[in-house]
Amino acid sequence: MTILHYNRNQLASAGLLAFSALTAVLAPATASAAQVSGDATITINNAAFAAASVNVGSGYPNGWIVTKHWGASDNLLGITGATNGGTALSATASTAMSFAVNSNTTTNSYPAAGPYGRTEQATTMDAGNTSIGQIGLSGAWLLTSQGGSGILTPYDFSLVKTGSTWNIKTFDTGFGYQNFLKLTNVAESLNSNGELLLSGDLQWTGLWAGLVGANTNAVVGTFSLAPSAVPVPAAVWMFGSGLLGLLGASRRKALVAA
Repeated sequence: MTILHYNRNQLASAGLLAFSALTAVLAPATASAAQVSGDATITINNAAFAAASVNVGSGYPNGWIVTKHWGASDNLLGITGATNGGTALSATASTAMSFAVNSNTTTNSYPAAGPYGRTEQATTMDAGNTSIGQIGLSGAWLLTSQGGSGILTPYDFSLVKTGSTWNIKTFDTGFGYQNFLKLTNVAESLNSNGELLLSGDLQWTGLWAGLVGANTNAVVGTFSLAPSAVPVPAAVWMFGSGLLGLLGASRRKALVAA
């Protein structure tokens, strides 16, 4: 039987080689600045949302709440007060809702979807230059006055930076593009892969604030944007296990030789 002899330096080199190969496979590739991608989370505190929109003069003196949320799978769905589906929200608690960043670089229009059409707003913003372009967000809301006499359906959101202010806009063929919520106390940065990280508080703004007579200084929720989590394929873990197994076998051979 041939006995292989390994010294400590050879074992260390083998271990370093295996570890380097494994980390090279597992580590994400560094990307240059590119089209913004990821997942946005909008959290609305309905108690604060309603309190900020209590306005006797508006005709809806009890305030407004987000009663339902529709996600990316319902981008073609026309939303009205009679539309079924969606996820119901608590009237008083905070609820986190997911809005996937759209990957389309031109806006897709679906005018037959509901009385005011639906669109998938384009994402045209480069993570390295957030002064131009927009970030399309999939999703829709149903807003209901707490007195039950009013319905609003903001949808087809996009995130746009105007000057130094980030605004969440809505779009429909009736109102066109309108600011809905603005971000304050904003934290904006790029991660090591050149992907945009963005977070802040939310306040009523624009046409929608005017419709309900909202207090535009009250914080009604939070916003965060982060890159999508990329799962590690099972094959990569198998490859890593194999490398570690080879290292273990080399060590055992060295012990036999000793």
